[in-house]
Amino acid sequence: MKLGIFMKIFTRPRWQQSLDVITDMGIQWIHFTLQPIVGEALPHEVDARTVDQIRRELTARGLKIATFSGTFNMAHPDEGYRREYLARFSTVCSVCRDLGGAIVAVCTGTRDPLDMWRWHPENQTPQAWEDMSRTMEEALTLADRYQVILAFEPEANNVVDSPQKAQRLLEEFQHPRLRVILDPVNILPEAGSIDRNQILEQAVRLLGPSIVAAHAKDVVRTGMAAEFGEPLVDYSCYLQLLSDHGFDGALLIHSVAEHDVPQVIAFLRNTAGKSKINLD
Repeated sequence: MKLGIFMKIFTRPRWQQSLDVITDMGIQWIHFTLQPIVGEALPHEVDARTVDQIRRELTARGLKIATFSGTFNMAHPDEGYRREYLARFSTVCSVCRDLGGAIVAVCTGTRDPLDMWRWHPENQTPQAWEDMSRTMEEALTLADRYQVILAFEPEANNVVDSPQKAQRLLEEFQHPRLRVILDPVNILPEAGSIDRNQILEQAVRLLGPSIVAAHAKDVVRTGMAAEFGEPLVDYSCYLQLLSDHGFDGALLIHSVAEHDVPQVIAFLRNTAGKSKINLD
């Protein structure tokens, strides 16, 4: 596996300084976003000069793009919004390819018109699935054009809210460029007597061949501060499951405070090492 991190964790006056911090931490792989560079994660366009500059800055530091941020609300109730962001998504796919990236992260979305990560009761309706599916189909056409992979994440608040629905979407398209990002926090219940490791096992068994990236979120609470409650993710089990199913993609540190990153890196490397899992 490859240890990586979300670029947006680090906020600096100049985006190059964020890359410097990541490099200094010994991390080579990043979840990349255009937001700090051009002001938007999904801009209408990015000029060739800017793309060349980004490429030079990444190359100079030996940084590689594990996944590229392309998330927008694919199930938004307004067709105009979906059309607008499909056009922007084309730009993202183009830039990802030009920078040597291969995987664009996408979101199946929600019927909530204001927040693509917020649950909405209409997410369960056939219309929500149809709109999301139609948007995904057009996004896959762009993926073919720019030769990138689209990786979506099962997320409790989205239309695809479980590993089972993720499998349904994969089977519906049977497209070689449609893959999965696994974030265990987003598929695990926060309370109750449910065996969370069993849920993780089922998810990895179901989606294993399609998982191209995995997230490491809630690491501090889980790995360092269990006194705040029962750990949500058993990282020893999680990493072992991924390894057993042949996962060799990026494990991306996500949603942690910058000051916690060094201990998160140490925790993940130590946990992997105990199981004799190579975490580059």
